[in-house]
Amino acid sequence: MAEQKLTFRSFQNDADYALMHSFLMESSKADQVVETATLDDIRSWCAPSERFNPQQDILFALDDNSSEIGFSRVSWYTGKAGVKLYTQASFLIPEYRKPGVWSEMVKANEKRLREIADRHPVHQRFFQSWATEIQKEWISVLENEGFEAVRHFNNMLHSLEQIPDPGLPAGIDVRSVQDGHYWKIWEAQREVQSELFEFVAEHWTDDRYQAWLNNPSHTAHLWQIAWDGDQVAGMVLARIDETENLALDRKRGYTEHVFVRKPWRQRGIAKALVARSLHLLKELGMQEAELGVDTENESGAYDFYRRMGYRTFSTDIWFRKPMHIKIQEA
Repeated sequence: MAEQKLTFRSFQNDADYALMHSFLMESSKADQVVETATLDDIRSWCAPSERFNPQQDILFALDDNSSEIGFSRVSWYTGKAGVKLYTQASFLIPEYRKPGVWSEMVKANEKRLREIADRHPVHQRFFQSWATEIQKEWISVLENEGFEAVRHFNNMLHSLEQIPDPGLPAGIDVRSVQDGHYWKIWEAQREVQSELFEFVAEHWTDDRYQAWLNNPSHTAHLWQIAWDGDQVAGMVLARIDETENLALDRKRGYTEHVFVRKPWRQRGIAKALVARSLHLLKELGMQEAELGVDTENESGAYDFYRRMGYRTFSTDIWFRKPMHIKIQEA
């Protein structure tokens, strides 16, 4: 068979969302990745923003017969310490996963991302993408294009049959979230987020507070917020996704955004907050709790969760490649 030569077209209209959803589901099935994204999720993922223009940042790959066979989405953000990260996600239906096809998509994405980067002041720059450990074909494509694995995030589960029961340290209490608490919770979360490898600076500017406040995934009645007087000391933002549980026929909650601020660390606050969250999820009928953790996090979070009883069930890998600046000759 002759080598496949791709052409590309841009996003055209709302009808493309259904096509993107079908490619996402086909690609995920081929990779044995559990995917529950809906058509509305695709629309939300591709909503225009200051860092994403659907007409320019979505590319459909076409075969020799001008039939769509996959798509890519590119964007960018500012990471920890001001590093600029230019991201891509690509989905290709199985029958076209031949040598060179996915690589052509990656190259087209990089061309677009360089155009975006040229508008920005010079910073340390990287191309970035992600894969789960079982996406062997996609990982091979990224590695062949010069990407290297830079971080591993383990997805972990805790059975709710047996839960530890440590108490809060003296002087620390947990309060139900009130309207007057949200700004302090936001500020505390922003402070700790800035320390993390996965930090996205654009998500934590003051003008994004309202969007955070209106996040439909927030379930503040489940949050465990530790207070020391009028200061937020730490938190676990627990949640339950009933729609996802119904689709996957399971009873799973999430223990996410587990943070303790620096002045209150090493006092057992995280252990107490996680345990309280696990007990609450169990009371609400859940059978297990999930979280994700950066295994290379300098705080030792991965070992902490293992001691708490969480066990890894999958691993996500972050890949990066330096974006070298092209020097213009005089």
